[in-house]
Amino acid sequence: MAPQKALESIGKTLSVQYERWQPRARYKVQLDPTVEEVKKLCSTCRKYAKTERVLFHYNGHGVPKPTASGEIWLFNKSYTQYIPLPISDLDSWLKTPSIYVFDCSAAGMIVNAFTELHDPSGSTRDCILLAACESHETLPQRAEFPADVFTSCLTTPIKMALRWLFELGCYSSGRGMSSPCCIWCLFPILIIV
Repeated sequence: MAPQKALESIGKTLSVQYERWQPRARYKVQLDPTVEEVKKLCSTCRKYAKTERVLFHYNGHGVPKPTASGEIWLFNKSYTQYIPLPISDLDSWLKTPSIYVFDCSAAGMIVNAFTELHDPSGSTRDCILLAACESHETLPQRAEFPADVFTSCLTTPIKMALRWLFELGCYSSGRGMSSPCCIWCLFPILIIV
């Protein structure tokens, strides 16, 4: 698939997955945005959401890791270089209540920077932060799984749990599905369903 088609497909799929969880919400996908486009989108979303929660999902695959100060990377206006976006700017545009999903390597750096912005002892901030990994970690990359494993676990948890089971669990141990181990691995998943 051509890179632009792949990007559009990823954006559409993510939107459809979120719509399954919250069909009445409005979703706006911004593919490879500039800082100005993100600012405008965040401000518009907050305006329309009023006191409702705004979701900001950052799929940072293929861009540099966040900086040590928690900046994420977006494009400049001519799409020739990456520009860092401080988490403080993003926070000031989205305000609260909000939920942030950071699906990128070293996502913990963003969370650390965000928590440094606010006093944890007395803050009444209404923000939820979900990060794919710690600040020193790199996202897993395996051909059997989607590039955005974390996002897939959030949006299609049962599907990903079953995939993980069959690809890396008891089945891949060579014992096959008739193994008692596989029955016990599958049993908790079936209880949840």
